[in-house]
Amino acid sequence: MACCVSNCVVPRWKNSAQCLFGWDFGKGKSGDKRPELKYHDVDLPFPPSLVSKTFLKGRELKCCYKATIDGFSVTFFHNCCDFKGPCVIVGYTNNSMKFGAFNPEGYRSTDDYYETFDAFLFYWADNEEIDPIVLPKVGGSGAALIDYARGRPQFGADGLLIGQPLSPVMGGFAGPDTNSGVGDLRQAKSRLGLSYAKRPDGKESLFGDEAKATIEEVVVFCSPQIASLY
Repeated sequence: MACCVSNCVVPRWKNSAQCLFGWDFGKGKSGDKRPELKYHDVDLPFPPSLVSKTFLKGRELKCCYKATIDGFSVTFFHNCCDFKGPCVIVGYTNNSMKFGAFNPEGYRSTDDYYETFDAFLFYWADNEEIDPIVLPKVGGSGAALIDYARGRPQFGADGLLIGQPLSPVMGGFAGPDTNSGVGDLRQAKSRLGLSYAKRPDGKESLFGDEAKATIEEVVVFCSPQIASLY
């Protein structure tokens, strides 16, 4: 499971004896040829301080997924985001609200969930010039992240779900819906308090008075230095 020390996010995975990242920068095998990683030229939409207590602190961050270019399908999402390491997801609603989430484990289409205290949600209040408001994991570390190969980005059972509803499997956790085909990331929903903290104003949804939101854009940022290790 992931490290529970809030000031150091070093991802670890279930049923794995060795960290897949390796963290051995500059020690690749001689002659090892990896495919060139593609990134979008997108300005960082959040202040570096947002990840100052994570393993992404001080690292160059680039956009590996942009829904309006790469496509809103969860297949395209995983094609662009899997095996990139810890990442920051930022979404934009049709009401000009900006929100997001930090995934310290990254995506690997494992059809599994992860326990960690290091994931968090965030959103901007009316004034986007101020730093985003962070909502930490609550209620224990269990099922903080859910990483289904055909599933949406999901944080907790109901903290933040970007994409269509999926069928219940694995003892109650949401899994791939074999009846609806490939998921779409144009809708999101949120219920706070069970998996992630409520907003400071007491509202129980990341989107304020609304439990659901229509999404116009989703971007994901990762560290090219970490992604290049795969």
